[in-house]
Amino acid sequence: MKNKIIITIILTTSTLLTQAQKINDIQLLKSELDTISQQKLTVNSVAVNQNGNWIILYGDIGYSFTQMPQKLSEKLETLNKKQIPLKDIDFIGKSGWLLLAAENAFYSDSLPEKFLNALKQVNKQGQTITCADTYKNKTLLLFGKNKYYKQNIPETLKKKIINLQYRNQYIKNAALTKNDGWALLYATKGFTYKNIPVATAEKMKELVQNGSSLDKIFFLPDNKWIIIYDKYKYASNL
Repeated sequence: MKNKIIITIILTTSTLLTQAQKINDIQLLKSELDTISQQKLTVNSVAVNQNGNWIILYGDIGYSFTQMPQKLSEKLETLNKKQIPLKDIDFIGKSGWLLLAAENAFYSDSLPEKFLNALKQVNKQGQTITCADTYKNKTLLLFGKNKYYKQNIPETLKKKIINLQYRNQYIKNAALTKNDGWALLYATKGFTYKNIPVATAEKMKELVQNGSSLDKIFFLPDNKWIIIYDKYKYASNL
């Protein structure tokens, strides 16, 4: 059953957030994740922009956010009304964003030209986009069966992707972070990483040891992180 709920929370009209407002944003994000988890709705994506505003994609067409660019807000509303499933979202730079939807559709604004051209090429080929993530000038796009597009990613990450390709291990999620850090989730419970917070790595190990399946990992500003496991559950340092 498709989720038709839209939750919109407007916190501030200012683009300059105080530290207290940022903390309030994070508290609201955690509260919303708690609600979604309690309803046993699949969490598809979580993203936070440079202003500290967040968005969650959940269920098939559900989404919740604080304050978003008008174009993105309008696109989400249109897709929701058409009941088109939402798959992934990422913020790029100061004002850019990328939204992935069902049937290999993507919608964007203010993307770097090379990245946009890569997305168009993948779309033209009919390849299914698994996920997209960026961190500053680094970009990683996963599509098809372990195919990928990269820009400025660490050599350690490139080698690991090639290794997983060789071993025929399906990569289902990727996340980039500071200090050339990254994490890959593959197969059902497989994960690998480099230069990520110790607490994040320990939590992934703990979850797998307890029999959970890792689904998504997100690195957010201010050293925050979220792990989605068993489809609708989550662990974080929010």
